[in-house]
Amino acid sequence: MKKWVTTTLAVTVITSLAAGCSTAGKTDEKAKTADKPKQTVTFWMKKQLFDDQNKVIQERAKQFGVENNVNVNIELIAYEDFYPKWTAAIESGAVPDVSFFGYQEVGQFYAKNVLEDVSDLVQKLEGANGEIQPSLKKAISFQGKQYAIPFWTETQVLYYRKDLLKQAGFNEPPKTWDEFRKMAKALTDPSKGIYGAGIGYGKGNSDAEFFTRSVIWSYGGSLDTKDGKTVSVNTPETVEATKFIRDIFLTDKSTPPSAVGWDDSGNNKAYLSGQAAMILNVGSIIATLKKDNPDLYANTGLAPYPVGPKGSFIPGISNNLGIFKNSKNKDLAKKLVEYILTPDWYKTWIEKGAPLTGPIYTKLTTEPIWQDPMNKAFVDSVKGFTFLGYPSEYNPKAGEIFNLRIVNDAFQRLLLDANYSPEMAVKDLHSKIQDVYNQKN
Repeated sequence: MKKWVTTTLAVTVITSLAAGCSTAGKTDEKAKTADKPKQTVTFWMKKQLFDDQNKVIQERAKQFGVENNVNVNIELIAYEDFYPKWTAAIESGAVPDVSFFGYQEVGQFYAKNVLEDVSDLVQKLEGANGEIQPSLKKAISFQGKQYAIPFWTETQVLYYRKDLLKQAGFNEPPKTWDEFRKMAKALTDPSKGIYGAGIGYGKGNSDAEFFTRSVIWSYGGSLDTKDGKTVSVNTPETVEATKFIRDIFLTDKSTPPSAVGWDDSGNNKAYLSGQAAMILNVGSIIATLKKDNPDLYANTGLAPYPVGPKGSFIPGISNNLGIFKNSKNKDLAKKLVEYILTPDWYKTWIEKGAPLTGPIYTKLTTEPIWQDPMNKAFVDSVKGFTFLGYPSEYNPKAGEIFNLRIVNDAFQRLLLDANYSPEMAVKDLHSKIQDVYNQKN
């Protein structure tokens, strides 16, 4: 009996010592973990027009941090402030882990070899969540690989005053550019301060760039290359389209006198104030009308871009998330993007900005909110998107030309200088665009 007790006591002591050693080891490990600083993921996001969207994406980023035991530093940045931040970050090496990019910036930074190939993530997202609309992937794909992940789309449509068109004898919106010009002229009444076409041409006006390109494409012209090297701008088709635009301004006088200097907000303000009867814009105006001007909302109709002699060409707008090659946390960056694009949460975020922000997933376009007549034109237009670079594939030089506003400069001069003909404008455009293509990256 004494022998059994002694043996048992010895075993107990040894077990206790072992347990003590084990507990000490775990305590030491916990101490080491506690001392180890959390990883930080930096996310640069474009500040959205709707505060609700900004709020919920900040909350989503914070929740990702909680669930993954990391810090998420999310910055909401105005679009016009992005380029200097990107440039400084690339030069210093202190790049964000995840960043918003317009598709034209994706092309430019792909050319500089600073973006991560994220084809694997795109494939994983589609495998889990369904198809990403093909037209959106096309704009950020180079040599069969994706260098960004589509996040949301914006679509330009034709806004028109149903009441004013009816008063002028028109029962439906213009289907062609010739009908657009005819209606714009008929709707114009300077004595009442009403103009048919709310089109502006200020230096930084992206709406003007999109409008101009759509018209030129629809006439069979081009503002880029057919082979990625030699431009094909100076053609009879481009000249004809240029004459068409000039005549709306100078012959018909269907635009407000100040329109030649408008920035992107010019046509919004003109439509909201009743000065312009038709404009081409994204979905930002709808929410403002619904909230602040229900009478004008009730008299507003939406239609796809008009068609030219060579067909319909809708300028594509694709907003994306990308990862820099020098990101210090690539795996976490991919995980964050995947978390943000989880359909249940993503659907809610998109719909808070509808119809300005459209979904990337094909299956979400069938949701009830997008069947609303005031929203449907926005998602229906996506499959027909044409991107910078047409008639060739999108390329980085096309994005550079867009950002330099070479096209706006030429058309602004055309509308201000009586001695500057459409032929001269197109010839100069051809030369300046070719110069950009000739420059080495």
